[in-house]
Amino acid sequence: MPAACPTSDTDPGIPAEAFGAIAEYSTAALPQGEDCTGFRAFLSTGLPQYDSQSYEFFGRLVDDAGDVNSVALMSQGNTLIPGLELPLLTMEEAGLIFNRLEQGDGPIIGGIDGLADLGVPVSIDYQPWSIDVQHEVTGQPTQNITMRVVSGSIGAVGAVYELEVSVPTTASGASDAVPTTLFVRAKDTTGMIQWGYGPNGFFPLWMFDGSPLETPDGSIATTDQRGPITDAFGGDIGAYLAATGDPMTGQGSQYYSMPLVQVEEWSMQRGTETLAHGSDGLLFFDNLTETYNDSAVYLLKNGYSWTEFSVMLPDTLQGMLIAVTEQPEVGRLYYAMRGGAGSTQSANGTLAPTDNWPQGAITVTPDKSKSWTSPTSCYVYDLQYHVQLEASATRPAADLVFTATAQNQELDVLHRSAYEGLFDYSGTIDGEAVSGYAWGEIQGVAPKGDVKPPSC
Repeated sequence: MPAACPTSDTDPGIPAEAFGAIAEYSTAALPQGEDCTGFRAFLSTGLPQYDSQSYEFFGRLVDDAGDVNSVALMSQGNTLIPGLELPLLTMEEAGLIFNRLEQGDGPIIGGIDGLADLGVPVSIDYQPWSIDVQHEVTGQPTQNITMRVVSGSIGAVGAVYELEVSVPTTASGASDAVPTTLFVRAKDTTGMIQWGYGPNGFFPLWMFDGSPLETPDGSIATTDQRGPITDAFGGDIGAYLAATGDPMTGQGSQYYSMPLVQVEEWSMQRGTETLAHGSDGLLFFDNLTETYNDSAVYLLKNGYSWTEFSVMLPDTLQGMLIAVTEQPEVGRLYYAMRGGAGSTQSANGTLAPTDNWPQGAITVTPDKSKSWTSPTSCYVYDLQYHVQLEASATRPAADLVFTATAQNQELDVLHRSAYEGLFDYSGTIDGEAVSGYAWGEIQGVAPKGDVKPPSC
């Protein structure tokens, strides 16, 4: 969102309900799709009618010694029961991941979770934009995770963000929690990209084939989307949506990112030890809002998985999303998009992708020889992927290899094991050599039988 986009310090007073109740494709603009003020209000308003609303900064922090560290900071509000609107009761999960990659000792993890505004007070402010999640523990300092704009406006080029964290963290394989603080100051260099379709940014994550979903409580009917998308629209989901108006209700999210937030200053302290500090690094920011209908809830609970790379391209002032989502009953859905410099600006100030590859033009292949078995969960993760994107008259080819920068970047949060961390990449885009960093989210393969640590 370029800095010239009009703004005001006055909260526009748009009620939360005006931003919709479920993520779906539509040609009609809600406030977040109409103009800059509506979009900034969308990013600055708690939306308890949605099942999930998240804000995330993640990427790399380079310390004064030149060592690269990975970091992720997240605040996510969830309804207690997927699909059920509870306007006054949401579960807030706010967390920190910090990984000293040079040491190879795995991530340091900490966070806050509880009922929003009851056990865990949460505030979201409009201008200046800020999110503050706090938790009081008797006899201890207040725990908090805060993200805020200190100069400019959220989503606008040149806006400066400060991130502050004060929570106990636990090191990988340890049980003791140690008070930890993090401070990051960073400036946005690209503005906000709207990855989805339609003025409100709907971003689909799977396609039905018309087969009903058989659940213990009965059958859930679906319509055939995969056939028309593949056969009539060449795998182009955007063309299918524009031609048919299919809302694809509950099949995705509203998805916005700032892919290049340049770190200016940062420091990390754990207990009495300053782990590291520096004045370099690059962060990727995501905002996702989603709500699940019955079919979505069923899929998410029955084998849904994804592999995604959020790619930072600082040399061209762009970012990419490359991923495949999968579920046994609906198959795979691929997406690959690039945006930033060269993008057109939408009515709400966000940037449209410059390139969008259709389903059949995307190949994501794991290298099984580079897998890793976690000694703490026995999950197996593929740590190298070959991505090929085919060219056409309107989009370039890309050939990239993504490799995890450290072996142990596994998370075990809320009884769920997953791999989230920094990957490096190298290869070509449009024939030009590229290299850099991406954030990867990888789902592992669970151990079979009675295999348990440490006998993996």
